[in-house]
Amino acid sequence: MHSAMDASNTAPLAVSHQKSYHKSAALYAARMIRLQYADASKAALRRECVEHLRASLYGGEA
Repeated sequence: MHSAMDASNTAPLAVSHQKSYHKSAALYAARMIRLQYADASKAALRRECVEHLRASLYGGEA
């Protein structure tokens, strides 16, 4: 039996998962913006949203 995982198959899957995570996090931050009253809170969520969008475009890096 072969129990070792092939790293060539897991790397694309990990990147795909990271991209998906960042896209979901960006959507969540975008939805939360409208629920905030303070301008500072809205600005912080906008920055978070943009950071997650950038990470999803650049290979899922955090």
